[in-house]
Amino acid sequence: MKWIKLMTALIGCTFLASCSSVIKSSRVTVLQENYCAPTIVYTDDTTEEQRAFEDLGVKQKLSPHDYRLASHLGLVSQLAKFINSADPIERLEAKQQIIIRVQLFQTEIDALAAELDCNGERYDQLARVLDAKNGTTNTQLTVASIAIGAAVTLSTALITNDNTNKGLNIAGGVVGTGLGFLLLNPKGKKVELKTNRSLLSNIWFEQNDNLAFPPAVWRVMNDKSFSNEGKLSLIQTLKNRWLFFAFNEEISKKDEELYFGKGGFFKSEGIHLMSDMNNELQATVKTIQQDLRSLIYNVSLLK
Repeated sequence: MKWIKLMTALIGCTFLASCSSVIKSSRVTVLQENYCAPTIVYTDDTTEEQRAFEDLGVKQKLSPHDYRLASHLGLVSQLAKFINSADPIERLEAKQQIIIRVQLFQTEIDALAAELDCNGERYDQLARVLDAKNGTTNTQLTVASIAIGAAVTLSTALITNDNTNKGLNIAGGVVGTGLGFLLLNPKGKKVELKTNRSLLSNIWFEQNDNLAFPPAVWRVMNDKSFSNEGKLSLIQTLKNRWLFFAFNEEISKKDEELYFGKGGFFKSEGIHLMSDMNNELQATVKTIQQDLRSLIYNVSLLK
């Protein structure tokens, strides 16, 4: 009877130890903090009037694509001064303003890409912590299963009472089945993540009211002419890819809140997905450098 009670207690302990739980450790706490967020707020260094400025001379010298980017950066008025003015000083001042705005835009792209790269690495490290914890749990379950099987075999050999033997075999079978089920269907550990600042959310809901994206970068990403086919913006294209590949073309309200809302409790695969989406967004942001390179090159040819 004592053996049966012991096995029953072992069953309870095994199942309790193997249940899904939230991980709390110093390593997890560090990675939960969004240390990737910038310490400054992005501002728009151009006015609506500067961005709406049109000049036929500049338009004739640049491709529609380059002219469009120049408009988003508020450069058209300065480019017009540079090519139309006969005053060397005015031309020099215009050139300096062009250089400053181009450099600022470049640093904004770099800063945004750095934040996304940092978040991608942060989520990747957090996922590795969860993977390691899950691997340890599975190892413990395997060892426990072997130990229980050996204990039952030894006990039935030593105990002569037939009823006790039957009880031990039944209890051992239940424990073995339970452990096998847990190994086949591991719930996995979880970690809590609060996404108070999420660049992914800006993309998903197509809004930048919090200025998490530099305004000039956001304008370019929201302009259909900067995508390959010109039918959807970079933002819409990226969002559609996430919906298709990550969520099988349909996302529940629960998952939308988890990944693009306030966050919640994530399993390892969810953290891996967050890392992947940050990396994909980073790659999209970096493609704008191709457009900027084209503008810089063609502006350098202006006389």
